[in-house]
Amino acid sequence: MGFSPLRLDRVHTVERAADLPRREWDALARPSDVFLTTRWLDVVENTAGVPMAYLWTERDGVPVAALATASATASVPWTLGRPDVVLRNSAEAGLPGAAGFLAGLGGDATTALMPSVVAGGRHVGNTRILYGARATDEDLEALVTAAEARARDLGAASVAFLYLDETDRRLAAVLGARGYAGCVSGRHSSLSVPADGFDGYLASLPRKRRVSVAAERRRLREAGVDVRLESLDGADLPRFAALEAELLRKYGIEWRADQSLPQLRQVRDRFGDDAFAVVARDGGEIRGFGLILRHGGHWYARQTGYDYAYQRRTGLPLYFELLYYRLVEEAAAAGVPVIHYGLGSEDTKRSRGCTATDQYCLLLRL
Repeated sequence: MGFSPLRLDRVHTVERAADLPRREWDALARPSDVFLTTRWLDVVENTAGVPMAYLWTERDGVPVAALATASATASVPWTLGRPDVVLRNSAEAGLPGAAGFLAGLGGDATTALMPSVVAGGRHVGNTRILYGARATDEDLEALVTAAEARARDLGAASVAFLYLDETDRRLAAVLGARGYAGCVSGRHSSLSVPADGFDGYLASLPRKRRVSVAAERRRLREAGVDVRLESLDGADLPRFAALEAELLRKYGIEWRADQSLPQLRQVRDRFGDDAFAVVARDGGEIRGFGLILRHGGHWYARQTGYDYAYQRRTGLPLYFELLYYRLVEEAAAAGVPVIHYGLGSEDTKRSRGCTATDQYCLLLRL
């Protein structure tokens, strides 16, 4: 597949999100693309610690397709944005095609794939090219070609779209024609919020689950736990960062609170009222939080964390209250149709009403 330069303008490239045609770039983003909007790119750029590049094609002077990239080395701390780690994790989880693809590398995945240009955004879930109705397959291929050229210039070993959703068949076809291959890298979960709120949500669950949800909420009320939505202005972000680090360490990810704090501050400053927290307090102390982003009418459960000493002592179901029960109530009241929960813990998310789609790690070795 080739493209004719007579049919589209040249690929534009900048290395700072501040230099993007921001309004036009954001106009290409769907409600499910918050992590490809310019304000999230600002957050990533200021906290990722790696070179970024932003590419787009135009027609009649207006962007029609856009691609965010990051240059990842084997030393970056955000391991779920590294193709070698994603492949190993996918193989260990038994995801379709992962073990065979990993074996086909013929050696150590880090040696074979790193450094890498991570394309489609440096985030976990729904990495893609933004494109509008006027974009052609040639626009998509032009951007992929430009990303590959940048990777070669940087001496990268691969280009990777780490989490391409199964519904993005158009981009998958373009990548497949260029020799990209890979495997399932996860399942992305979301929840459709019933218009009649929590009652409708509860009615959608199996009878046994409805009984357990009612019991969980009753225990929280009896314990006097206060759960509410709060602005990030004046929020105790150091406490949030410490609780998130606790959660990540629980799941075997080495992480410090001072690694989370800069991003939390960036989110507060860049998103304004479109970022807020759902917070659980007991005795005035924050025992758990969920960071929620708002984009295109949808909500995103972005980060969370818990006081696990408190959890062990009380056994209270803070996670479900914060990120499901209270959040569904508030989302329905605000007219929000969808809450996005991202990758991981699919069985748990399904048990609380989520559905999921496959995500694919598609790689080109250079």
